[in-house]
Amino acid sequence: MRYAGFLPRFKTRFLMVSPFPGTSFYIRSSDAFWLTFFGALLAFMLVLGAATGSYQLSLMKSWHIIATPEPAPDRLVRIIWEFRLPRLFAAALCGAALSIAGVILQSVTRNALASPGLIGVEAGASVTMLVFVVMAPGIIPAFWLPVCAMLGGFLVASFIWSLSSLSGYSPIRLVLIGVGITSMLSALSEILITYGDIDLVESALMWLGGSLHQVSWLQVDVMVMWLVVAGSLAWLCFRQLNLLVLGDKVAFSRGVNNRYIVPFLLLLSVALTSSSVATAGTLTFVGLIAPHIARRFCADRHGALIPLSAIIGACLVVLGDTLGRAVFAPLQLPAGLVLVLVGAPYFILLMSRLRKA
Repeated sequence: MRYAGFLPRFKTRFLMVSPFPGTSFYIRSSDAFWLTFFGALLAFMLVLGAATGSYQLSLMKSWHIIATPEPAPDRLVRIIWEFRLPRLFAAALCGAALSIAGVILQSVTRNALASPGLIGVEAGASVTMLVFVVMAPGIIPAFWLPVCAMLGGFLVASFIWSLSSLSGYSPIRLVLIGVGITSMLSALSEILITYGDIDLVESALMWLGGSLHQVSWLQVDVMVMWLVVAGSLAWLCFRQLNLLVLGDKVAFSRGVNNRYIVPFLLLLSVALTSSSVATAGTLTFVGLIAPHIARRFCADRHGALIPLSAIIGACLVVLGDTLGRAVFAPLQLPAGLVLVLVGAPYFILLMSRLRKA
């Protein structure tokens, strides 16, 4: 593994971890260090995000209200616990879900530029949301709109998978068909935005931009369920992902059946992506950037790559939401727009490096 000059070097040592009675596994000391480091960084950013906004608080004051809200004034407790913490936790959960989905897609397709939007989930959810918000408002209660967006993402992803598997599964065919369908759906979204009612379009655009200002604790609970279930299943498949990166023939020779494991992994990616899009809209580049950053620290060892990518993705979205609330306060920029401003230069840098390679 290659480290940048500023990264510490570790000897290859293994630590035994026993998360549950009767279970144990070994983890590299370097992986344990980076997981702990970025976990602590995420905790710090959550406290910093809770203190940041149009009503500024100190870090210590923010931490005290989070840890012991009872003696704090009701006004401050409401600001942090009802307005800031739900959106911060939702940002972290959505970033983690998109990052895990990105790891799965990049490993299954063996494409360094693969991202959750590649299989049409983001575009399908966006079009579904626009149809019910702009073209047919009031038909579906607001509570069920995220569910409809999730179903739209599932349908589009299933359609792309069906087309790419007509003559046998091919990662290249999946990528090309996904790009084509996503482009068509993006054009349909532009048509709905252009000719829709301006007031309805305005509210829809806030969601499409990756805004978290209307997130509630109920949506956080739903995201926790999706992330725990789908994320845990993805992590349990880390050995299969390690082999799939080496190629279909190598994976098959080691007992990995692509006919079953690849659709299952793609289904997990769709579930993670659609739940995130339904909660916070489109958060472009998170699923692309976070896995690449994590690989700088743990290479392609998916046992560590999946949780490390999840933590880094959570940090990115929390940082994007905090900057969006702080830079032009009291005005708020959607986290998705901030992430695009950060992710686009990284994407260009990544493309230039791939071209040299």
